[in-house]
Amino acid sequence: MPELATTADEHSTDGHGPSVWILEAGEDYEGGSVKGVYTDRDLAADDFLDLVRNLSLYSSLDVDRSGEDPDTCDLYVHGGCDWITLTRYSVTTRRQLR
Repeated sequence: MPELATTADEHSTDGHGPSVWILEAGEDYEGGSVKGVYTDRDLAADDFLDLVRNLSLYSSLDVDRSGEDPDTCDLYVHGGCDWITLTRYSVTTRRQLR
């Protein structure tokens, strides 16, 4: 088990411990679903962009809001009532629970 905690710590670059990036998509007032979980933001980039392209290609809705949170580096896209987010979440390790 200690190997898992050590490996997870390697993915943290900000001193806040291990984290994962969760890619979600959905509709306003309807909820959404998790599309993927990644160990770093770069690994999620292609899947995030694919979802954005699909929103543009297969929907008559234009992207009306998009951006990056300067504090967290989270990404979001909103078009009509559809949304896509890539958000960083902290992971609690066994070491932190002790």
